[in-house]
Amino acid sequence: MLRLYYAAMTSAFRCRWALEEAGLPHELVRLSLARAEHKSADYLKVHPLGSIPALVDGDQVVLESAAICMYVGEKDPERRLVPAEGTIARAHYYQWILFSMTNLDSVVHGPYLRAFPRPPELRRGTATDDERAALRRYLDLVGDRIAGGWILGEQFTVADIVLGGLLEWADTCGQLRGATVAEAYLARLRQRPAFQRAAE
Repeated sequence: MLRLYYAAMTSAFRCRWALEEAGLPHELVRLSLARAEHKSADYLKVHPLGSIPALVDGDQVVLESAAICMYVGEKDPERRLVPAEGTIARAHYYQWILFSMTNLDSVVHGPYLRAFPRPPELRRGTATDDERAALRRYLDLVGDRIAGGWILGEQFTVADIVLGGLLEWADTCGQLRGATVAEAYLARLRQRPAFQRAAE
């Protein structure tokens, strides 16, 4: 069985969401950041940097949240979360995952880290106007694509999970305020039963 090392409000959320979407049996190992369980000797054997998440599959370990999500998508026997190999949709799938993890993460991660330790009622005031403008520059590139559907059109994929996970962070710290298309897209993602199960 797959084992996901997990902590709430970290990038492990998108991995848990992917597992729920794929319907794959898995064990969730919750780690407490407050108690520094991710720096324990046992966990450092799993992830030498002490970062969360990590996915264990038998005697193999997969690190990095986007890589874990992509791996989970490949393991879905029904192939619901990954476009067919050799298609332009598959190329765009890689494109939007890498776009999210390079461009979006670079402008969302900082404001989110500042919001993370704050009480919930204060988090949405964390991002600055400049940080919202920096995010909108990238969201303008995907606005037409997510206006009425998913990032690849009709097929929901791991690319939506990776993108959606970062938009969830952006919304948490108030960085998504005023980006109406992205806010509506995130609202649709939150309605997915797998998202809701992962958020429990």
